[in-house]
Amino acid sequence: MKHVLLLSLLLMIALPATLRAQADPSQFRFEHLTVNEGLSHSDAMAVVQDRDGFIWVGTNKGVNRYDGYELKPYLLPIDNDNGLSNNRVRTLHVSQQGTLWAGTEGGGLNLYNPNQDRFVRLTGTQLAAADRALLQAMTQADISTLATDQQGRVWVGTRYHGLFLLRTNAAGQLESLKRVQLATGPARQCEIMDLVIDRAGNVWIATFNEGLFLADAGQVAPLARRAASYNHAQLLALSLDRRGDLWIGTSSRIMWVSARQLQNRQVADAHILPPTFRSIDYLYRDSFDRLWVGTDFGLSVLPIRTADGQQPIVTGKLTTYLPLDSDPNSINSGRVHCILEDRFQVLWLAASAGGLNKIDLRQKPFGHLRRQTSQQPTLPNNYINAVYHEDARNLLWIATRNGFSSYDLSQKTYTNYFSRQLPGNVTGMDVSCIFQASDSTRWFGTRYDGLISLRRRNGRDVLTTYPYASGPFKHLESIREDRYGTLWMASFIGGLVRMDRNGRVLATYTSRNSTLPTDRFTFLLYDHATSVLWASTRDAGVLKLRVLPTGFELLHQFKHDARNPNSLSVNYAWPLHKDRQGILWVGTIGGGLHQLLPTRSGTEQVRRCNSWLPNSDVESILEDNQGHLWLGSEGLIRINPHTRQVLRYDVADGVQSNSFKIGAACKASDETLYFGGINGITYLKPSYIRANPYPPIVRITSLALANKPVTVGETINGRVLIQKPLDKPQSIQINASENDFSISFVGLNFANPKKHHYAYRLVGYNDNWIRPAPGQRTASYANLPPGSYTFLVKADNGEGRWADQSASLQLNILPPWWKTWWAYLLYATLIGGGLLLARRIVLQQQALKNKVAFEHFQYEKEKELSELKLRFFTNVSHELRTPLTLILGPMEELAASAWKLNGMKDKVLLMHQQTRRLLSLINQLLDFRKMESQQIPLQAAREDVIPFLTELFLMFRLKADEQDIRYSFQRPDTPIYLYFDRSKLEVAVINVLSNALKYTPAGRRVELAVGVAGQPDEPARFSNGQLQTNYLTITVRDEGVGMKPEELHRVFDVYYQASHTDTMRVMGTGIGLSLVRQFIERHGGDVAITSQPNQGTTFTIRLPFGADHLPDTDLATEPATPAENAPAEPVQAIGRVVSESVAPAGTLRLLVVEDNNEVRQYLAHLFDSDFEVSTAVDGLDGWEQAMHVLPDVIISDIMMPRSDGLELCKKIKQHPRTMHIPVLLLTARVAAVHELEGLETGADEYVGKPFNPDLLLAKVNTLVQNRLKLRQYYQQQLLLEPTELLIPDADKAFLETAMNLVETHLADADFSVQWLVQEMAMSRSVFYRRIKSITGQSAVEFINAVRMKRAAQLLTSGQLRVSEVCALVGLEDIKYFRKAFQQLHGLSPSDYLRKHRLDKAVQEEISG
Repeated sequence: MKHVLLLSLLLMIALPATLRAQADPSQFRFEHLTVNEGLSHSDAMAVVQDRDGFIWVGTNKGVNRYDGYELKPYLLPIDNDNGLSNNRVRTLHVSQQGTLWAGTEGGGLNLYNPNQDRFVRLTGTQLAAADRALLQAMTQADISTLATDQQGRVWVGTRYHGLFLLRTNAAGQLESLKRVQLATGPARQCEIMDLVIDRAGNVWIATFNEGLFLADAGQVAPLARRAASYNHAQLLALSLDRRGDLWIGTSSRIMWVSARQLQNRQVADAHILPPTFRSIDYLYRDSFDRLWVGTDFGLSVLPIRTADGQQPIVTGKLTTYLPLDSDPNSINSGRVHCILEDRFQVLWLAASAGGLNKIDLRQKPFGHLRRQTSQQPTLPNNYINAVYHEDARNLLWIATRNGFSSYDLSQKTYTNYFSRQLPGNVTGMDVSCIFQASDSTRWFGTRYDGLISLRRRNGRDVLTTYPYASGPFKHLESIREDRYGTLWMASFIGGLVRMDRNGRVLATYTSRNSTLPTDRFTFLLYDHATSVLWASTRDAGVLKLRVLPTGFELLHQFKHDARNPNSLSVNYAWPLHKDRQGILWVGTIGGGLHQLLPTRSGTEQVRRCNSWLPNSDVESILEDNQGHLWLGSEGLIRINPHTRQVLRYDVADGVQSNSFKIGAACKASDETLYFGGINGITYLKPSYIRANPYPPIVRITSLALANKPVTVGETINGRVLIQKPLDKPQSIQINASENDFSISFVGLNFANPKKHHYAYRLVGYNDNWIRPAPGQRTASYANLPPGSYTFLVKADNGEGRWADQSASLQLNILPPWWKTWWAYLLYATLIGGGLLLARRIVLQQQALKNKVAFEHFQYEKEKELSELKLRFFTNVSHELRTPLTLILGPMEELAASAWKLNGMKDKVLLMHQQTRRLLSLINQLLDFRKMESQQIPLQAAREDVIPFLTELFLMFRLKADEQDIRYSFQRPDTPIYLYFDRSKLEVAVINVLSNALKYTPAGRRVELAVGVAGQPDEPARFSNGQLQTNYLTITVRDEGVGMKPEELHRVFDVYYQASHTDTMRVMGTGIGLSLVRQFIERHGGDVAITSQPNQGTTFTIRLPFGADHLPDTDLATEPATPAENAPAEPVQAIGRVVSESVAPAGTLRLLVVEDNNEVRQYLAHLFDSDFEVSTAVDGLDGWEQAMHVLPDVIISDIMMPRSDGLELCKKIKQHPRTMHIPVLLLTARVAAVHELEGLETGADEYVGKPFNPDLLLAKVNTLVQNRLKLRQYYQQQLLLEPTELLIPDADKAFLETAMNLVETHLADADFSVQWLVQEMAMSRSVFYRRIKSITGQSAVEFINAVRMKRAAQLLTSGQLRVSEVCALVGLEDIKYFRKAFQQLHGLSPSDYLRKHRLDKAVQEEISG
């Protein structure tokens, strides 16, 4: 009960002092580390700082290490001998050697092993047997205090087991253990409460009931004597301060012993301090000469001053800190067991149920005004809109969301106005701004309740309200007074309001009745020197207004311009401040801070500050006496405009919160700055705000591989990666498979660790410092190149002070095994061996290349020789065609009249047949030449193959009879239709039959057989390119000499001849069977051979039915006729196919152009009965003859000297005088490509040498006859003159269709030959040949002719002018129209029109 009364008395004394000190800048703020922040236990019993700067906390559940961000727990080992848990830590101690000791309750002593990053038990394996018993006693004791002397020995004080002295080696193993005897009675039990060691090495021991003892640390056999009994006072705590003075705490008082007294060992006469306490647990004198007293009933602090040898003097009042529910920054426990001041002047308090409390002894002297439930009246609301300091009465006027208040800074009392008196932080009248006019009237603007004035009359406050609805007082944000005594008010929605001091509205300015660009104003600043009113707006930037006696003048608008970097970042501006340099500072919402710099021309230039001050919202701006700017933003910011140094202060520094409100700032005459926010008001004197002078100590805390932390001593991939703590110098070797790691670090300065800035680099990889994001304390690397690196990291304390020394860590990144030295040695060996092998291979390849090159050379030579042979054969073949022409022509005539020759018929027919055979051989040679150049044309037509094969069979009957060979033909009785090229299949079958007859002896058999596989009326079926069914088989069997098996696969090779040809003296070219295979495969079929020596050979040809296997280009447009292709025997009346003469002789002219004299004479003789024949020897001579004679038809050879037949044909078809003359080209070049070339030059027919004279006569006569008929019909048709002349229906339909298409597009100037061909749905060459054969004109000439004929009709049918007719027939050039018309009609259009009108007039006169 007595204890309760005493505690109540202390609370009554301390509470008023605490409340009165609420606004004191020196008020300490407590930060807490509890189980909520990760502390192992709520009871913190001890706290120390090690040499590395980490804070260690002993709790009832082990030890925690704190680095300013995280708490790392350590559990102490279990005593396996007695099974007692020793995690209830009572004391922590760091020896002079840096060893961390932990004394526990009933668990003995433990020490921290940094190389294993864990606590280990103190064992006595090296102790004598007698000392082991002492160790057992100490192990089970409650250790209360620890100390280390200059010899490195540890003094261990226990509660009930006395005092022990021990020594350990460098490895931490116990070497000796002794009990220190205290000079007391034999039955007295000493309870060691505390001990200290002074500068002289004396050990002072405080006992609970036996007084103060002294032990000489230099004695071999330690013995402690009583130094003072202090009337048997209960000594609870000892403390040595920095001066060496001893402070002794008893159950109720504090005693002081000077350092001189300690040196003289005269401590009995201790000075007792006046204040009384109860249950003192700990004493500590800080670096600011404050004595901290930790008790079971709160924390007390007593300012004292001591001089050398003089008794301490109390310089201030005793302050006691107790937990307060209303203050989250108060101490959170009344029982303080241990006090520590670290090297950064931060005070740490270990408390029961409160964990660890922290006080920054150098904390910034920020004052704080906010609601206090224990104080009435108090601030009506913590949300501050505006503040104003009245210097005359030292009053602070505060505008809140619940009315406004005046705070007496001297009496620390509030007077509230228009506030709702309800519990809690309620809202009411939202007062937005405060302004005191020059007549001392204070004006209060509100957002929703109009305007309020407060005047002081006769010592009383007189309030006047101007309601929201009675005037323009809506959403008022700022009020200013000009030099004329007029008040200006900024409305957030209503523009600017001008009012006199009596509250009479003089004018309201909006965007509708003035030059203002907006109605939304936020802040006003009046410059008395220039009479300029600066106005911030919500959406129009900042306005510069010149104030006039009756209004204003808008001077300039500063706003955002996306194209101008020297403009406002945004248009939402609020606070304005003009500094002593004349620079206007503009704070924006969303765009940061800006400057309006005056220029020499008297204007201002905008400069953005976001490059060095990235804050986007600036809520308020003030300037202190040193020229620093203070910004209310995300926290409180101090900037130096000259150096651009930026210091930030947040809630951890003592400001009301990290959120300050717009415009809520003012400066008092005593330099005090006031800033309002969401949690009250922060006030400060800038000269008292000092930067923290202590840079952080940088430590590397951990290493992680692939995001998995690696502890000290942990085995990774078969080796210990980290041998000792990372803050110790070492080199870490990282394997290639581990090359993905991160390094964590920390800056140890516990004043405000969240403000620290870090920078790191990896020397050897990146030389520039990298600054991580705020809160990031990890550097990650992956896939680093092999090599040695040095990781460096540094930190600053958030106030510009960087660490003096960077933390470093050596890293050795090992290469993967394939990049190690032995791997490179292996590579070099392999490369060397590879090079040798490559050289050998290269030499072999070179030899092979030489061999291949030689063989290729031989092949090329052989090929060249073959090419020469083929070229020779080809040229010879061409030359042979000319004499063959002279032979075959007369032979055809003889064969036709052979019936008149008695006894000579068979011989003439045989001569004719062999001549045809010679022609066939020449054609085969030319076909082989085409085959060599991959140009094998195919014109397959659907025919009955049986008659065709029968004719081929009959060709060799006479030869078979002469050789006495049994010659037979097996064929079906029904027709078999097949798509085939007669000339190609003829060559194939003839070659096979010829070989069979050639190598078959007399008396043997040769058989030709035709068979069908599948259905002949269905298309052939293939599988993997092989015929399966529906095909024709042609089999040639002989009983000849046969061939060897090894020769069968080569019989189809070019120039190959079987071995028996020499013995049989059979001559051949070696190309026949090659042609057979090529022609058969060209048809989509195949040919096979079986043979046995002396038994015969069988050739099997398979040809597919249908046309699906043939492309459209291989199909003939018209079926071939036997008369043109088959080598049939001549017919008796062949001459009768020749057409009758076109006209009597001499009426038609024929020009023959041929360089060969015999052929030229033969052709002249052949046609002299029907034509008047002229001859020419080459193309130039032919052109002159053509222009002179103008023949009706021209027969020309192609291959001629000087100018060939193609050039001649081209000239003829391009000249207007000769373009109508038909041209027939006659040459030995019978390839389709040559024929196409001739037709494209305008030729009407193309006949190959040698030719059938009757066929040539028929073609020439028919060509001339049809040309005359068609020309007559064509001219009549164009002139619309009916005729009874009959021409073939197909040509007539074709011509009518073409003429109708031309007439349909007659007026279209873009109509061309290409369009006409597309409309006719024909290929260009076919259309050209068709139109040429019918009209004698090219396609272009045909279109022009139709246009000119239609023009003649239009001229004669109406009263149209020539230019109009030109447009109607699709021509745009009148000159070209006249020229073309005259070429066709022989008259110009005008002459033609006059002639037609004259004829018409004469006819009318005659008929009239």
